Order: sequence, then C-alpha cells, then structure tokens
Amino acid sequence: MVEIGIVVGEARPERIQFLAKDVVRVGEFVRADTVDGRVLYLVESSKLESKLLSKVGDYITAIEAREASKVNPRDTVRHCTARAVGLIEEILNGRRVYPTLPPDPGTPVFLAEDELLKRIFHNSSKEWVAVGKLLRRENVTVSVNLNKVASRHLAILAATGKGKSNLLALIAKRIAEKNGTMIILDYHAEYHELKIEKVKFVPPRINPRYLDSEELADMLDIRSDATKQRDLLRKVYGKDVVKSPDLWGTLKRKLESYANNEDEEFQTRATASRLLEIIDRGLAIKGKIFDTEAESPLNLIEPNKINVLDLSELTETQAQIIVAHYLTEILNDRKNAIFKRSSRFKSPVIIAVEEAHTFIPQDRSSRCSDVLARIAREGRKFGVSLILVSQRPCKLNADVVSQMGSFAISGLTHPKDQSFVMDVTDEVSTELGATLPSLNTGEMILAGQWVTVPALVKVDHVEEKHMGKDLDAIELWAEEANVRRKGISTEELIRL
Repeated sequence: MVEIGIVVGEARPERIQFLAKDVVRVGEFVRADTVDGRVLYLVESSKLESKLLSKVGDYITAIEAREASKVNPRDTVRHCTARAVGLIEEILNGRRVYPTLPPDPGTPVFLAEDELLKRIFHNSSKEWVAVGKLLRRENVTVSVNLNKVASRHLAILAATGKGKSNLLALIAKRIAEKNGTMIILDYHAEYHELKIEKVKFVPPRINPRYLDSEELADMLDIRSDATKQRDLLRKVYGKDVVKSPDLWGTLKRKLESYANNEDEEFQTRATASRLLEIIDRGLAIKGKIFDTEAESPLNLIEPNKINVLDLSELTETQAQIIVAHYLTEILNDRKNAIFKRSSRFKSPVIIAVEEAHTFIPQDRSSRCSDVLARIAREGRKFGVSLILVSQRPCKLNADVVSQMGSFAISGLTHPKDQSFVMDVTDEVSTELGATLPSLNTGEMILAGQWVTVPALVKVDHVEEKHMGKDLDAIELWAEEANVRRKGISTEELIRL
C-alpha cells in the first residue's frame, strides 16, 4: 500500500483535491479514509504545473526557468481532482452509498489495489457479462448487468469512429449468449455482415391495410407538398380498398375511374393518372416492402434471436413509419404476455435504435417519436427496453434520453453534445466530460445502473462485425485495376 498523494484545499463529501507525487491519469481509481469508512474515488482531472515556468513571458527567461525547475523538486506540482463513487464496503455488497463527510486535509491518498478493483468490476453472476477492461488497469475485467439494460434502457452516445456500433455488436453477442431477444433497427446497413450466433436478418415488411392514407403516400414516395395527389389518395383509399382481397387492383381501378372520366375536371384526371404512375413505380421499386397478407410485422421476428431489421433502402419518413408500426406491435404483444394473453414474445425484448436522432429528434415530432417516448416511460413494466445509439446527442429528444438508466459515452467534441450529456446524466461531470474528445476508439465512459460504479473502459473488439470499418481505398483501387488489366469488368467478376 503506497501513498500517492495528500488531500489538500477544499474537500467535500462528493469531491476531493489532492497533490500527487507521481503521474496520476484521468480514469484512475484511488481511495482515502473518511469518518464513514474507506471511499473509492475516480480521478476526473490531472494537471501538471511549474510555478517558475507559469510566470515567464519570453523565450530566454523560459530557458532559465526550465533549468531552475530541473534542480528544484518543489517547483513541479501535480494537481488532481477525484469524485467519490461510493464507500468501498457498500460497493462490495452491491450498493452505492456515498460518504457524508470528506476526508480531513492531509489525509493520504492511495492507489486502489488491483484485487479490490477486480472484486468491484468483475461479476460472474448470470446477469453480468464482460465487455472490456478498465482503461487504466488492463488486467481488470469490467462486467455490465444485462438485466439493467433489459429493464432500464441504455444510451450509446459517441462520435463517429469511436466504437458505437462495435459496442452494440458486443452487447448483441452477449444477449445472444443468454438466449435473449433483440431487434436492431439498422438505418445504414452497418450490421448486415454481423456473424454472431443466433442472428437473423429481417427485411422490412408492412401490410398496407394497416396504413392510413398519409402513411401510404409517404411509403409510395408522394411528395409532402403534393396536396392534390394526397387529397385524391385519401378520397379513394377507403374501407372497400383496405378490405379488398386485391388491394392494389381495387385501388388502381378506382383511380382509373377518375382518370378516364370525361366528366371530371382536367386537374383531377391528371392527378389520378399521376397517382397510377406513382403506384406502379412504387410497387416496382419497393413492392417487396408491402405484404397484403401479413397479419403482423412481428411474424418475421424470431424470439430468442438477434433480429437485424435493414432500413437502409428507406427514406427517413418511410423508416419512421415502419419503426412506429413494429414498435407498437412489440409493445402491445408484451402487454399481452404480461396479462397472460396470447403473445409472440414470452420474455423481454430489447430494441436497439441506430441513428436514434433520426427517429426521436429534439426539435420536432416524428412518425415514431410517440411510441419511442412511450416505451422509454412505460416499457420496463412490460419488458420492452431501448438502446439508443447516436453520434449527435444534442439532436436527440432530451425527455426520452433522460429516461435512460445507463450510458456509454466517448469522443464527443461539440460543446452542445457535451452539455447535453451532462444535462441528462449526473454521473458525467464537467471535468470528466472535458476528457471525452481525447478518448481513442473503443475507449468509453460507462455509467449508470448497468455498471457497479462509473469507469473509463477499453471495450472489447468484436471480430464478428465487419461493417463500419474504414475502407482500404488503396487496396480496393489496386484490386479493381488488376481486374481491369486482365480484361474482366467488375460487373462480370460479380456475376462469376
């Protein structure tokens, strides 16, 4: 047990300052004694200051001050700030209890022992799974509680390239190992090459009979400002069409009756003709999305598997409509399960929303924001939980994100994103938030209910996920050039 620092200055129950004799990195864990018992602290800032060099104003004086500083061991001062994460004995018993009094000035500060940190962060109970190592202690495994993810929601908020999708893939892998049910709403086709066990790739399907005329217009790519087309579609899309065995044929025949009726105004006939063209084009391009025989979109989703729903070929509005219908069905199904009625999913369902700011934006309501907000508020009662993934937290609906019980955060450089994170969780302070831009790929702050205490963690890399990596343009160019030199086109090679 080696003393690494001394408590100085103003100390509070939740935060201490200490002077260190050697380097102490942000993210390190230290401990100190208080009247309440031993307290574990997370180092949130570490500053190095030279009294002589901080006062110089020109280069020559800086050289002289540097030489003087080298022979004066008292000149260099290491200031550290650390936040209390709990009384050690209580943490070891699975509780987060904070001290009521700070340590006395002059109290020695010790580096937390590896064995202590291993007892705190690694848990072999069935609900805990390993996700990485402590950033400052590579021999300490960090476990997270999947039950908390499945009941209290999780937000993964990180800049592009910092490991958001890798962490989600790792969570999916761990859920698959536990026979869990998960749905990944894959907005940019980042997971279509995910190679973990029990994964199922689900093409989006929806029964147009369950859409209102405005939703159908959006699914057919009718412009939002094409009011005449939308008004006529609303007029003809009645119960007779919805209940017809031949929905599309009946709809088109009603439109043809307008297009070919000489008694109708020219504008109405032209609008009907244009709608017929739009429907034919829509069915040709996106006809596979529509399934007039489907009773529920959930029939394609498998319980106890990782279901990847590929939304990449849809527009933003179309994706929102699909998501709204799927999530509404899932929530209703889980309510049926809770009330012992017929249901598809007998156990909890975790829904991961990639590019979450597209579906629950801060500045407006989307087609699926209401159901997402409802799941955030009520989902835990029925066994439906959310994992929100976004690189622009400040564009997310703050009320929904405030319902998240756990967080994984990394690499946020924009001040608005940093402020947003500190507003929605009290476990990321201003000092700790300042370190976010300096975190490397895969290095994240894990906080909230799914971890024993907040920590900086190096998340394990998931080899089974291939998408999301940077393309090797040089290698790809060389391969294509080599193929062309041999007289075979890329298209011909694909067909081989």
